[in-house]
Amino acid sequence: MASPTDKPPFYSSCDVADALLTLEVSNAGYIPDIHLWSPQYKAGYTRIFGPAYTVKMVSVKDTESPKPDQHFVDAVPEGSVVCISQPADKVNAVWGGLMTTRAQVRGALGVVVDGRIRDLNEQREAGFPVFAKTTSIMGAGSFTRPTTLNQPITMQPNPNHPAVTIHPGDYIVADADGVVVIPKDMLARVEEQCKKSTAVDDQCMEALREGASIAATFKKYRG
Repeated sequence: MASPTDKPPFYSSCDVADALLTLEVSNAGYIPDIHLWSPQYKAGYTRIFGPAYTVKMVSVKDTESPKPDQHFVDAVPEGSVVCISQPADKVNAVWGGLMTTRAQVRGALGVVVDGRIRDLNEQREAGFPVFAKTTSIMGAGSFTRPTTLNQPITMQPNPNHPAVTIHPGDYIVADADGVVVIPKDMLARVEEQCKKSTAVDDQCMEALREGASIAATFKKYRG
């Protein structure tokens, strides 16, 4: 994980979203209203990039959905980003400090929760990247439980934005600006597009610093 003063590797969530829009990916893979809560709240240079390990949560009253053979955190693959979908009508947390401890031992890069998390100070003390809609003081046990692991999940934290489907192995880029999903078969194309667009942005930034106007700069470098 990058320190608060070191810019991280790979491209930013904004760069990736721009690339996906250029490549005509619907909604640019953007999952709105999910924010960085740890190790800082929407600040610093924390950025995670890695393949998704997906977890679907359901109500504890759901007796039809299958139950996993092991605790979902015990199954986290090394080098993955844990992605959890939570029923929108539940106000409990589905991720807490003990889960962070186990996930770090397993080698997880971070967690993205379409729902709520808790034990915020424990998350921050651990320095673990946590992205979520918001927090809760309520534990999961009486409200939600995991069902399918490493199966496609949908995230829709904003009802006015189409749901985003995350397949296991899709790439997650998440930082202080937000969270974006790269379809796993598009990674090379996205990297190439990011390389092109960030080079143009660098030229624009230099021109603006030298006193050029936005209009003239965009016309010259963006066409």
